[in-house]
Amino acid sequence: MLSTVHAACPHDCPDACGVLITIEDGRATKIEGDPAHPVTRGFLCAKVAKYLDRVYSPDRVLYPMRRTKGIPKGPCGAGAPAREPFERITWDEALDEITSKLRQIANQYGPESILPYSYGGRFFHRLGASQLDRTICASAGAEGLMSVTGAKLGTEPEQFAQSRTIIAWGSNIHGNNVHLWPFIEEARHKGARLVVIDPYMTRTARCADWYVPINPGTDVALALGMMHVIINEGLYDADYVARYTLGFDELKARVQEYPLHKVAGWTGISAADIHKLATEYATQRPSVIRVNYGIQRSENGGSAMRAVAMLPCLIGSWKEVGGGLQMSTSGAFGLNKTALEMPELMQNALGRPARVVNMSQLGSALNSLDSPPVKALFVYNSNPSADLSVPICSPWSTSNSSPTPPITRTSSCPPPLSSSTKTCKEPTGTTISKYRLRQSSPWESAARTSNCFGISPSAWDLMSRASATLTRL
Repeated sequence: MLSTVHAACPHDCPDACGVLITIEDGRATKIEGDPAHPVTRGFLCAKVAKYLDRVYSPDRVLYPMRRTKGIPKGPCGAGAPAREPFERITWDEALDEITSKLRQIANQYGPESILPYSYGGRFFHRLGASQLDRTICASAGAEGLMSVTGAKLGTEPEQFAQSRTIIAWGSNIHGNNVHLWPFIEEARHKGARLVVIDPYMTRTARCADWYVPINPGTDVALALGMMHVIINEGLYDADYVARYTLGFDELKARVQEYPLHKVAGWTGISAADIHKLATEYATQRPSVIRVNYGIQRSENGGSAMRAVAMLPCLIGSWKEVGGGLQMSTSGAFGLNKTALEMPELMQNALGRPARVVNMSQLGSALNSLDSPPVKALFVYNSNPSADLSVPICSPWSTSNSSPTPPITRTSSCPPPLSSSTKTCKEPTGTTISKYRLRQSSPWESAARTSNCFGISPSAWDLMSRASATLTRL
């Protein structure tokens, strides 16, 4: 019997693709993109297109596997006996052994000695286990965006087709955001230009109308240099800034510290190209920025995202169809997280909220936490051995007194992937002075903070109107 199931891609991606799965005699035999989905439009990315290969792979683990007694953890050394490191056990055996061990640890050390490590799920609230702060992906960038706009909203993919200037800032769209690419190509057929800013010549950079290589970790300087041009040459939207933003006077004063000759030295981009980039962005409208999480995974990453997010506010880009910025669109559909996560279960178990462990500091937590120490690590839906690499000190340095981004190689830092065991002190991160990230990010807080430049609540009316206009096109 043949049937087709309509599904949605489960990956954490702004495309939110529609998927069609063909079922024959109870087995999935084909997976394809839904042609009726406005973004998927009938094709899938390479990862999801091979989904069935993984589902039915002979290497997939389908049963509980317990380490064989006498086989040490880690890879077997030379001359080790040829024995299977894991042996299959029944589900009942696995559940009994896990629950028995967790119960023993919770009774002896307290439930917070159990640390779940994952990227989703709240079973451990009821147990009273330590909670995980899921920071590994996008926390710095998200805070940077929220501190300016107050919400995780962005330009819809369909709007890119209406843009005239498209900047891919640290975003390999052609490689990992493929469903945005047709809209960009549609815009380019109508005369739009694609500019790629990236330290690495990605597939997208090779397809660009203009590729702008940049020194790693200097994105904040480039954004401030562009603002220097836009503000000093009167290219900003004065009416929009006055009506819909906060903190412009402080920002205007701050960008004077970023003249183009200095920014050029830091970023490796010529002053002429920085001027050209800023001018095209501000005048060839609508202009849109697709920024990805790469810029927030380096020194000053949160400040870099914050600075880039200020650019569309300066030129009034949010009021235009095909304008604005896209990083995260997760705020477009609200979820009742309290109902889903049920934090009251922790109160039942502990009488208080459980402690929170930063997943990015897992190694430190396992070795240094006390009261209680971590005695059990329960890993699911994740792979910390692959996700968390050994920190490498930054190859770029900056002086503590300088407001500039890191630009010179630190002599005591080995190049990336070096086998050297040298270490160096983490350089002091630079900030945008008064424009630091705030602990409280919604725009209600921004309205009470005069020295923070960002979008005001009324601006969202214009953004909503732009979206509604697109719907009518």
